[in-house]
Amino acid sequence: MKLIGIVLPLIFIGGYGIIYFLPEAMESSHPILHLIGRFHPLILHFPIVLFLLVTGFIILGQLNTAFKNPIVIKILLLLTSILSFSTILAGYLLFVNEEYGGKLVNNHFLGALLTGTGISLCTAIYFYGADKNKEPQWYKWTFYVLLGFSNVSLLYASHMGGSLTHGEDYLSDPLAKIFPEKKFGEKKPLEEMLLYENMIATILESKCANCHNENKSKGDLMLSSHTALLKAGKSGNQAVTPHDVSKSELIARIMLPEEDEDRMPPEGKANLTQGEIDLITFWVEEGASDTLKYGEIRNEVIQKTLQKMLPSIQESQISLLKEKEAFEETSKKLKAIGAPLGMNIERDKDAEGRFLGLKMKFPPQPISNQELLKLMPYAPYFSRISLASSNVSDDELYYLGKMINLERLVLQKTAISGTGLPYLQQNPNLKVLNLSFTPLEDGNLLHILNFPVLEKLYLFGTPVKKDLIEALQAHKPELEIILEEGPFY
Repeated sequence: MKLIGIVLPLIFIGGYGIIYFLPEAMESSHPILHLIGRFHPLILHFPIVLFLLVTGFIILGQLNTAFKNPIVIKILLLLTSILSFSTILAGYLLFVNEEYGGKLVNNHFLGALLTGTGISLCTAIYFYGADKNKEPQWYKWTFYVLLGFSNVSLLYASHMGGSLTHGEDYLSDPLAKIFPEKKFGEKKPLEEMLLYENMIATILESKCANCHNENKSKGDLMLSSHTALLKAGKSGNQAVTPHDVSKSELIARIMLPEEDEDRMPPEGKANLTQGEIDLITFWVEEGASDTLKYGEIRNEVIQKTLQKMLPSIQESQISLLKEKEAFEETSKKLKAIGAPLGMNIERDKDAEGRFLGLKMKFPPQPISNQELLKLMPYAPYFSRISLASSNVSDDELYYLGKMINLERLVLQKTAISGTGLPYLQQNPNLKVLNLSFTPLEDGNLLHILNFPVLEKLYLFGTPVKKDLIEALQAHKPELEIILEEGPFY
């Protein structure tokens, strides 16, 4: 058994070296290899649990000799080595057969190879030295260092895997809530907190400002600053009229019944709580000052309301700041990715300022799956994409269908025949689709019937028959079919 415990892990280490230098994609692969790859997420938990058990036994063995059981540790290590190699091999087959790509995938793959190598070395060294009467000093410390390295590497690879499946903030988001960062300077005493700056502004930004800001101001009403609140909107009324609730458009709108189309926030947005409404109303009645402090409030009901709301308001402040920082950081990354690909990536001003738009530089560079793959880790950030006059075909629609916040897609003067349109049916927010001057085929146009929220469809210059367009319009009367070229962005 000792020979197996030394030789087999060393063979696995050689296997990891081979896997590392194997190609990242295959033109063709046997279905059985593809099937084996899909077992990766099913078996990866076994080596993780076994290796953590090994680590537990080693640590407890230093505290209590009852846990020093070399036979158990040998069996666990050998099983962990075998299952680790199986898991990583399956992961590689999944990687190459399903065309995964991106920084997260590469980091997960590299972390897995390092973890597997560390576990195999731990196994070989333990089998080599465990039966000796006196452990050599090099053996003892080498084993412990490798054990620690392998656990750290395992944690890293697991985090990358979790980020791939659940998003990049899979672990960091809960940790941020447990250990919130001090982003707002020194915490003010409650008595010194400004009612507008520290409380009202946060409520408005989290519930209202996404539709009433410098980039998007419904009804010409802006709620993103104290100065803007005191200006009149399209209705002629100020959002806030100090000391007069009846003339404050903000109060009037938030008090409307839910079924009223003028109510704020509108249907689909998070409503203000009764406590938030009471607080805003009180603030307006008191003069809507931006200098009023909590310590100056004499209304006991409002004081108690504020005390209850304060934790959630502070959590919203942290969340809003983190969201802004993450958006800015991602925007910079995407600009750097898009530049060499001939793409302009900027903030989409028509999408509440929280999403990005992409358009091709002129003349457009060739676009294929390879280019779009580089954008996929950031797919939820896009609300508008224009690939007009590029060579995009139906295959690329697979990736565009993964962009769940995409609202406007411009594909005019591309090679779209329509066979890839079913990929876009997965998109819950796509409202505008421009297919002008594409070789769209009659039968493929019928896929449009299954688009959940599509509002505008541009079909100018396509070979689709007029009677088919009329039939589509009859079956989907809410869809506006436009026989004009439409905008390029």
